[in-house]
Amino acid sequence: MDGKEFLKKTLLQAELNRVRHGNPEADAARLPLDWGLIAGEHFGHLMAALRKEDPDAVEKEVLHVSAVLLELHDALVRHKAMTQGRRR
Repeated sequence: MDGKEFLKKTLLQAELNRVRHGNPEADAARLPLDWGLIAGEHFGHLMAALRKEDPDAVEKEVLHVSAVLLELHDALVRHKAMTQGRRR
C-alpha cells in the first residue's frame, strides 16, 4: 500500500478548504474541539455516501475527513505547545 498519493490529495484538500472556506485568523485560533466537531460533521457525510454506495462521493468525503483531521492534528500540536509554554 502506498499512501503518498492519499497524503498528497489530503494536503491539497486542506489547501482547497482554506481557500474556499478559510479565515486564516479564525483557523489559527480554532481549538482541537472545533476541528473535531467539523471532522464529525464530515464523517456524517462520509457515512451517507457509503450508504448510497457512491464511490466518487465516498472518495470526496474521505478526503474531506482526512483534511480536517490534518487540521485537528496541527491544532493539537499548537495547543500542546501553548499549554506546555505556560507551565514553565
